[in-house]
Amino acid sequence: MKILITGGAGFIGSHLVLKLIEQGHDPVIIDNLSTGRQENVPEGVEAHFKDCRDSESLKQASKGCEFVYHLASTVGVEKVLNNPKECIENIIESTHSVLDLGIPGMDFSTSEVYGKNTGLLTESGDLVYSSKARWSYATSKLIGEWLSKSVGWKSIRLFNIVGPNQNRGYVFSNFVYQAVNNMPITVYDTGAQVRTFVDVRDTASILSSLRDKEFDVVNVGGIYTLSVREFANIVKSVLNSKSEIISVPYNKAYSKGFEDSFEDCPARMPDLTKLHSLVGDFKYLSFEKTIKDTAELVRRVQ
Repeated sequence: MKILITGGAGFIGSHLVLKLIEQGHDPVIIDNLSTGRQENVPEGVEAHFKDCRDSESLKQASKGCEFVYHLASTVGVEKVLNNPKECIENIIESTHSVLDLGIPGMDFSTSEVYGKNTGLLTESGDLVYSSKARWSYATSKLIGEWLSKSVGWKSIRLFNIVGPNQNRGYVFSNFVYQAVNNMPITVYDTGAQVRTFVDVRDTASILSSLRDKEFDVVNVGGIYTLSVREFANIVKSVLNSKSEIISVPYNKAYSKGFEDSFEDCPARMPDLTKLHSLVGDFKYLSFEKTIKDTAELVRRVQ
């Protein structure tokens, strides 16, 4: 099957491309390289380095495609806080453009849509936000979900995807980089924030298996639930690092004036009941393997 992946040169998209090739499919990438990297594109894969909001480029890239994975999006807290208007426009306009192709597909949402809710998060639960600019990303993604639902597309709410080749702007990849180089491992605030992590390679396998399943929206996440400080200690231990673990206030991590825009969630964990009803008992890679494989790549390319 010929399959279009928007954002296919990015972290998750590039791993999905490899999984689709492994399964005998013909992936096509469209990516404006705002966060993706050209070197992530395997040799021989058709790639269009264009913005998927450009309808002509999108139509060209989608010729002959029978399914779309729509991963292209604004990513990163810093970008969202610095320019919420661009974040909103990019997410909604790109989703609208892709849906206009009239091809079956899957939209990628985020655990952020759960807003200020904490604990175990289920797809049918209420969503709670405040007026902080941080939630501009979440509300834009939620609009994307409604747009997708209106044309029969499926939506995936992703939870903390980690693993090899992730940009250093994320907690996991930053911790591994710091541990490999025996630098201080910087934990924001107290490190008591609780998150659930899943390897990007497991994610790619799950996304591929969900293509032919019937659902409207589903959480995709992992089974490793840790506080950020526990996570830092595990990374340090697995890599036998000499790094010191230090706490850094949020105002040292994000842009000036972030206090008026940022709001953190103390605990965010996915209810995976619906996911496992669709894909069955899934054997996840060990967290130790994720850390070691990521560290190996860091050592090779840094």
